[in-house]
Amino acid sequence: MSFLRALPTLRSTVTHRAWTASFSSSAPACASASSSSQPPELTEFLESSSTTVPETDISSADIPPAQAALETTIVDDGPPQAPADSYPANPASAANRIAKAEVGQTKALYAVSVKATRNNTIVTFARPNGNQLLTLTGGKLGFKKSNRNGYEAGYQCAVGIIAAMEAEMQKTDFEWQLFLKGFGAGREAMLTAVTTSVGANVKDRLKRVTDRTPIKIGGTRGQKTRRI
Repeated sequence: MSFLRALPTLRSTVTHRAWTASFSSSAPACASASSSSQPPELTEFLESSSTTVPETDISSADIPPAQAALETTIVDDGPPQAPADSYPANPASAANRIAKAEVGQTKALYAVSVKATRNNTIVTFARPNGNQLLTLTGGKLGFKKSNRNGYEAGYQCAVGIIAAMEAEMQKTDFEWQLFLKGFGAGREAMLTAVTTSVGANVKDRLKRVTDRTPIKIGGTRGQKTRRI
């Protein structure tokens, strides 16, 4: 049997003797006997294997720069912010803000309300606070009975309201919005008057057209049909 194959057996025997020597009264004698009976090569091998590896102190100076950067504390400061010189999210809104800033303040928003029923046409011109400046109807302009809800009555009301708007423009610089209610002939008459040469001076100041006609979905029973 070679020396390398017998080495594990010899090492286990020596280890067992050293462990039992601590509990024996003749420990020095056994140790000296075992050391004297061992070959010198085995003794050197056991001494080299029993030596402990010195502990190395790893300081922050030995850590590579890349690893040190990863170990730094990460500060959570919220989502990333866009740079100050970047484009706005909505260029149209930014342009509106710039336009308002150049003007200094927004203009007053007047209102024109048209109620076109099957019996009459009522047109009202009012200030932003709701105070009415002028109200015209087919009956006020001299139309009688069924002519009050006709196209001509609505057109004459629109012409009178536009004239009042032009007179108010001489005093105040304002914009206006149009409210429509009902499906009478006066509805189309008002839109025609605004889009033609009659409303050329006020058409550019129109900012919004709103349809306020109520639409019944289900609801209660309607009125009995009128018979003449």
